[in-house]
Amino acid sequence: MSDPALPARPITTALRYLAIIVGCACLLLAAFCLAIAAQVFVQTGVFAQSYVIVGFISAVLGLLALMLSRVRK
Repeated sequence: MSDPALPARPITTALRYLAIIVGCACLLLAAFCLAIAAQVFVQTGVFAQSYVIVGFISAVLGLLALMLSRVRK
C-alpha cells in the first residue's frame, strides 16, 4: 500500500490537471455550440442539428474528463 503522506508523483499530478483543463475546455465548447444552435433556431426557425450534436458530444467528453481527473487523485 502507498503511504497517503507521500506526495503524488509529478506525472499523476500533471495528468490530473490536464484532465481538468481538457474537461473545462470541452464544456466551454459545448456551451458555445449550444448557444449558436439556439441563436440559429431563434433567428431562422431552422434546427441546427450539427451544432447540437457537436455540443452534446463535447459535453459528454468534458464530463468524462472531469470524472477522470477526480478519480486520479
